[in-house]
Amino acid sequence: MISLTQNEVMQSWHNSSDKPLISICCVAYNHAPYIRQCLDGFIMQKTNFSIEILVHDDCSTDDTMSIIREYTEKYPNIIKPIIQKENQFSKGIRSILASFMYPKCIGKYIALCEGDDYWIDENKLQKQVDFLESHPDYSACFHRAQVLSEGELSDSVYRHLREGEYDANAILKHWTVPTASFVFRAEFKDKIPIDADFMYGDIVLFETAAHYGKLYCLSDTMSVYRRVESGITGTQHKNRTFELYKRTDRHYKALRRHFPRISCVLIAKLRMINFLFSLAFMIRKYVLRSV
Repeated sequence: MISLTQNEVMQSWHNSSDKPLISICCVAYNHAPYIRQCLDGFIMQKTNFSIEILVHDDCSTDDTMSIIREYTEKYPNIIKPIIQKENQFSKGIRSILASFMYPKCIGKYIALCEGDDYWIDENKLQKQVDFLESHPDYSACFHRAQVLSEGELSDSVYRHLREGEYDANAILKHWTVPTASFVFRAEFKDKIPIDADFMYGDIVLFETAAHYGKLYCLSDTMSVYRRVESGITGTQHKNRTFELYKRTDRHYKALRRHFPRISCVLIAKLRMINFLFSLAFMIRKYVLRSV
C-alpha cells in the first residue's frame, strides 16, 4: 500500500469540503493480485481539486474485498466501496457501471480504470481535467497506454495514437481508446444507449461521447492495460466459437443503429473481417477433426 496518508492526499485540494470534481470508477472481480497497484495509482494523484474513488467488487472469491476494505479504512473520505453479496454478472447484469456506479457518481467528470489495470502518472487526472475545463466543446479525452503481457511492458498496441482530435470512426477502426485512459463529462452517463446486442460496453461509452462532442487524445503515456487471459476479452479470443462471431456481428449492427455518425462502409468492413475470422475458425475446426 502507498505510504501517503489521507490528509497528505487531500492537502493540495483547493477546498476539500467541496463535492468532488471527478469520480473515479473501478470495477473489480477476483483482482487480488492487482488491486493494490490499481488503488495506489488513484491515491498518488496530485490534483488541485477533490476526487472520489468508487470501487465495485462483484462478490469476489479471493481477497479483493478485504483489500478494498483495508484501503477504505485508511482513506474513508476518498474511497467509497460498493460491495456485492451476490455476483451480479452471473445474475445477468452486464453493465456494472450503469447499474451500480454511475448513479452514485457526483463528480463533474468520470474517470475509468478496471481493477487489474493501473495508472503510472501522478498528474494524469490534473492534465485531463485541465484540458476538459478549458475545452468545453470536447466531451472526453484519453491518452496513450502501455500493455503488460506475461510480465513484459509494450507500447505497440497504442503506438499509433497521436495527439489530436478523434471522431467516431477513428476510435472504432483501430479500437483506439485505452479504457483506463478515458475521462468524460458526467452529463453523458445517462445518455448511453442500452441494447441487448451490445458486447463491449467501453466502445458504446466512447461512441456516446463522440456522438455528443469531440474527443481528444493526449500524447502522454499514463496508464497500463494488463492483458489477463482469464479476463472476459482474453477468454473470448482464446475460446472462439461461431456463436461469438454471430454476437460480434450483431454488436456491429447495433452500433450503426445507435450511432449514425459511424460510417456504414466501416461497419461493413468490420463485419466482413468478423465473417472471415469466423470462416477461418470453422475451416480450422473441421481440418483438426479430420486429422
